[in-house]
Amino acid sequence: MPNVARFPILATLVFSFLLAACASSAAPTVTPITRSTLLPSASSPTLTPRPTLTPTRAPALPAIQTPAWFRDIVLYEIFPRSFYDSNGDGIGDLQGITAKLDYIQSLGVGAIWLTPIFASPSYHGYDTTDYYQIHPDFGTEADLRELVSAAHQRHIRVLLDFVAAHTSNQHPFFKDAYGNLNSQYADWYRWTNAAHTQYESFASNDIMPSLNYDNPAVQQYMIDVAKYWMKTGIDGYRCDYVLNVPHAFWKRLRAELKSINPDFLLLGEAWTNALGIQPYYADEFDATFDFPLYGDIQGSHDQIGNSILLGLRSPDVMDGTLAAEQVLYPPGAQRVEFIENHDTDRAMSQVKGDMRRAKLGALLLLTLPGTPMIYYGEEIGMSGVKRSSPRDDKPLREPMDWYAAEAGPGMTNWYKPPDRNNQPNDGVSVEEQVGKPGSLLEDYRALVALRNASSALRTGAMEKIALPGNPNAYAYLRRDSTAAFVVVLNFEDKSLLLTLDLGATSLPDGRYTATDVLSKRVFNLAGLKLSLNLDAATGYALQLK
Repeated sequence: MPNVARFPILATLVFSFLLAACASSAAPTVTPITRSTLLPSASSPTLTPRPTLTPTRAPALPAIQTPAWFRDIVLYEIFPRSFYDSNGDGIGDLQGITAKLDYIQSLGVGAIWLTPIFASPSYHGYDTTDYYQIHPDFGTEADLRELVSAAHQRHIRVLLDFVAAHTSNQHPFFKDAYGNLNSQYADWYRWTNAAHTQYESFASNDIMPSLNYDNPAVQQYMIDVAKYWMKTGIDGYRCDYVLNVPHAFWKRLRAELKSINPDFLLLGEAWTNALGIQPYYADEFDATFDFPLYGDIQGSHDQIGNSILLGLRSPDVMDGTLAAEQVLYPPGAQRVEFIENHDTDRAMSQVKGDMRRAKLGALLLLTLPGTPMIYYGEEIGMSGVKRSSPRDDKPLREPMDWYAAEAGPGMTNWYKPPDRNNQPNDGVSVEEQVGKPGSLLEDYRALVALRNASSALRTGAMEKIALPGNPNAYAYLRRDSTAAFVVVLNFEDKSLLLTLDLGATSLPDGRYTATDVLSKRVFNLAGLKLSLNLDAATGYALQLK
């Protein structure tokens, strides 16, 4: 985790309650990777802290070593079935992702994560039937190697989904073991009756029986699988549902994979609170998804109408999470920030189609500390709300909309119900937004480029700026020795006149101008006071000079 938010009083309070939960961690030394991105202009001032304003931190946890490259990139999640179809069968595939690498590069992202690509009877792939076989809908191992090579040529890393907690109930091992006490795989699953006809499963879904990690053979099998796909040149794993696999396995996996490649990334999906996530940084994962902060921002992953972005939750609820994570997680731990993924209602749906608020979401996401993640289609404002009865996540994973007409080369059509979210000529497509000033796509590109060019936004400190009497506005300073940015967000449905006291932060004394990076509007500061009139549901990312 980069040098995160400075909330000294709150952090100290959190520390006093949570110190006992903090555990020491250590990991192999990682060789930093040299970046080739743009640096801030030479005209940017050298910013030095005010020693008297540096807060006293709680006793530091031992640092862990994690891949330096992951702190410096934006991650892009791809649901391969929906992304781009290379062979005309209506299903996205690996060659299709390779064909769109130039588009992905144009976004400025530095890594892609592919949801499961291995053999599976389902459309989503989280119930594996063969860990050594790529799903024929997606291509071959040779196609994966070609994708990794082409991505690396563009300085884009590749992460695969590693589903270790369960298999499919159609997996040959499970089929052999079901009701068969003499099977060589009889002890590979968590049976709940003596006849081996009842079993534990993921989320009580019987198509995904849980593996038994008390069996050393299961551990060795999954470690062998992980090592096998490393040979393709991939750069890391996003590890699915880590809560249902023992800590001892994750520690062993880390030790063995890091001995092969210390810069290999292990990213854990621990969908729980910060206290529950903390143990996964103890010799297990380099990074975890920031589900606590996501919950603060969106309110719910499957219920619309309680989001900060919609102005229905005070952004101040983020303060406690930022402070707790600073205390609970060891230095070096990394977090992935996101406002939507393949399991959540889409951010555009969370803001009920309000483009202004979608842009606020992008501005918040790409200026927070941590590694931001964009879910495919988020950058053009794709919508999607899961159906609850019967449960159906397909609306969250609709085909990537490349064209105004919702049809054209590479457009997938595996899922195209009449009531789908994407419709022709609705303004939500790459074709309709690319190169159009002020479009959501171009805002995402500009903000990613800004982050790539400034270490202050990637790894700099964050300090909240108080806005008394404005519960639905939020402001913070992001800075390091090279640059400083003030981010101001108005989630109200009315304009606000705000005065920011930058003298209460660690910003050095001086005369500053503030330039909004998107609109290029310039504001002069009166001393260290900045007055702004923000329209309803708008925000600024102001670079100070």
